[in-house]
Amino acid sequence: MSTLTLQLPENLKSRLTLAARQAGKTPARFVRQALEIRLPAGPPRPTRGVSLYDLSRDLCGSVAGGPRDLAANKKHLDNGYGSWKR
Repeated sequence: MSTLTLQLPENLKSRLTLAARQAGKTPARFVRQALEIRLPAGPPRPTRGVSLYDLSRDLCGSVAGGPRDLAANKKHLDNGYGSWKR
């Protein structure tokens, strides 16, 4: 087993100590079990060859308002949207 050292704000350390004590575990065991629950098992999901759209498809269309497609609206292109020049 390897060792990991991390810095915690004092209030988080106090909460960890209290939660571990209430669970009848050491803080180290409590953190290990929390990480096992939170982190997926197995190797990390490969991102090579995956598009930005694939990684963020759940976000697409989640914002209401604003122009639908700046690239398709000539009026917005005339205003300089998408231009690097200022």
